[in-house]
Amino acid sequence: MNEAGSVPSGRPHWDTLDAVLADLRACRDVDELVSCAGALAVAGCDADAAALGQVTNDVWVPWLRAGEVELLEADDALPSGPVNVEDAAAVEQQVIRSGRSGMRDPAPDGRRFVVAAVTSSGRIVGLLHVVGAEDIAPEIVEAYASALGSMFAFLGMRQRAQEQQHVLARLLNGLADFTERPLELVDSPLVLWSTTTAPGPGTTSSDLNGRLTARQREVRDLMVKGLSNAEIAERLVLAVPTVKSHVRAVLRVSGAVNRSDAVARFARSRR
Repeated sequence: MNEAGSVPSGRPHWDTLDAVLADLRACRDVDELVSCAGALAVAGCDADAAALGQVTNDVWVPWLRAGEVELLEADDALPSGPVNVEDAAAVEQQVIRSGRSGMRDPAPDGRRFVVAAVTSSGRIVGLLHVVGAEDIAPEIVEAYASALGSMFAFLGMRQRAQEQQHVLARLLNGLADFTERPLELVDSPLVLWSTTTAPGPGTTSSDLNGRLTARQREVRDLMVKGLSNAEIAERLVLAVPTVKSHVRAVLRVSGAVNRSDAVARFARSRR
């Protein structure tokens, strides 16, 4: 394992990264950020392929992949499922434990494999793997990973601020029914991980539930009851844009193409 050091990179590489980071900063919510994070990593790092995975409670969960994904699958470069940090390869362990980037030995074709830490609010929340030509610059990969982590933190805080603003507005306008449900300000951690893989035909209700956060399950249950986004927002004391974000997550987890399809899939999984 070689520690990722400084590799000379021309100004054009940084100009490309700057343009990509402008697109990254234009994302309006976490879902939008997730949808483009992999492709922007490939473009911004001048790479052939990129992968993003979550790190939570000493477990590394491979997640998004973009570009020539076969390069990430060759020679078991990335695992197909969750891995305990102590069982991960030395490079991943070093990056997770120290927060410093690492680099695997070059592949036979000369391609480099750089691993960088994605840090949000002062903690490592993910790993960015980038595969590229032998002159790929680790410092550019590190810069992209740092910007990605900052955007996850910023969008997460903005989402929580919107929820709190909605709650406070209801309090000020006297719209809350305290006998039915007390109002609480939101103080929940940012959930980075989300699934992009549609469930298979044998997926059970517990499998689907395990892929949803507690709030997403609440939204899902109200969707099943036929409530609109506005009605769900009122019931759960959330902003409508926040409800829409949770609905999109439910659709992704269920592999559904629309709201009705998602409700039907969850209903079938409970049988």
